[in-house]
Amino acid sequence: MLSEYREIFSDVPTVTHLIEHKVELTEKEPVKHKPYPIPYKMQEVIDKEIDDMLAMGVIKHSEAPYASPLVLVKKPNGSYRVCVNFKELNKITVFDPEPMMSPDDIFPKSSGSQFYSTFDFCKGYWAIPMEEKSKDYTIFVTSRGLMRFKVMPFGMVNSGSTYNRMVMKLLDGSKDLESYVDDVLGHTGDWNEHMKVLRDFFERVQKANLSLKPSKCKNWLC
Repeated sequence: MLSEYREIFSDVPTVTHLIEHKVELTEKEPVKHKPYPIPYKMQEVIDKEIDDMLAMGVIKHSEAPYASPLVLVKKPNGSYRVCVNFKELNKITVFDPEPMMSPDDIFPKSSGSQFYSTFDFCKGYWAIPMEEKSKDYTIFVTSRGLMRFKVMPFGMVNSGSTYNRMVMKLLDGSKDLESYVDDVLGHTGDWNEHMKVLRDFFERVQKANLSLKPSKCKNWLC
């Protein structure tokens, strides 16, 4: 089955048609923030990330009036993640109250199962396109000019809500598939039934034009 659906397993994100990320602001005055000072030795890290995002079609050059600064966040392994600080934009963004799934919702459903599989979407936020008129709100400052996102970036106040809504729409009507944070859990008491559940999930992922990160997909027997 993995061979049959091999095209949905990838380290390169795809863009779904299930949903768009929309940003509604409470003020019309554009948010403009000067870039933070970046140590010279860190500029190479940022330039590589910008090159990668341009190559993947995640961002593009822009000349609109909005501007948020870049920040570098150190990962546990010592490498750095390049992020955009949308703090000022988030202050004037209408909050999306979409509820998030909690462990108390999931554990009762999965209790008694023997077979479990977990899946993580490849750069799941980047799989969600930005609404056209909201793209300018995502603009950030680089040493190579202003860039804006074509897909949903991390750091926006409602990104998590939109992502959760996308997964809920993907799994609507499914059996023995649960969503928690950024993972999808498949669970059954029987192996043959487990294969049916996974096939249903893979079909949904394929039709939604999503991709799963191979290194984050696991299964086990309890």
